[in-house]
Amino acid sequence: MVVVSVGVAVLTGVLAPAAGAASTGSPADKQIATAGVLVASDLPATYTQSARDTSSDAKTTKLAAKLPACKKLVAFMNATSKSTEVKSDDFTQGQTQIDNTVTVFPTAAKAKAAVNTYAATGVPACFGQLVGKIAQQGGGKAQAAIKKVQDVSAGDQSVAYEGPVTITEPDGSTATLGFGNLVIRIGRGVEVYSYNHDAQTTITDDLKNAISNSGGRLQSALAA
Repeated sequence: MVVVSVGVAVLTGVLAPAAGAASTGSPADKQIATAGVLVASDLPATYTQSARDTSSDAKTTKLAAKLPACKKLVAFMNATSKSTEVKSDDFTQGQTQIDNTVTVFPTAAKAKAAVNTYAATGVPACFGQLVGKIAQQGGGKAQAAIKKVQDVSAGDQSVAYEGPVTITEPDGSTATLGFGNLVIRIGRGVEVYSYNHDAQTTITDDLKNAISNSGGRLQSALAA
């Protein structure tokens, strides 16, 4: 359905780090980052793998830079863009879409500072404003109720934001999608998991397995 596809584009555009990010650092860091990206075996066979769609990333980054509420999000994206970064493909099942981006910073201290910025108060408000502005550009509107998830514990540091986003198309039709974003730091590696799905669908088990598998590979690569 058009409503769903437009909604997914809005959400993934908000969640993804900047497209075309500079990849500095050593070839070894690129190899480490690659170890942590999602692969088909991390998810059930019912998911379809396709090339990552980054078409809306640049537009979203530019829009975020204009919103005072998004100052912390922009700072986080700027920090990741200056380090070695590798993006996974997109994995979809019906209205569910999951992807991740892995950034390897020069030091654990720099990685920690980036995640601290992302965990700052106000990021949910930024997400809400962003999806609204992006929907407006397409002639529709969006209302978000995104909140920071409490008691998230993974790796050395983690933060997650989740909530429903109701998207209204120009013709008046609506759809509500679940929005999710999880950032996990393992040493100097940072993984950003982006996911969205039909609000009535639960993808907790799929996410847990995918995060455990890809995060485990990143941890092993960092330790090697």
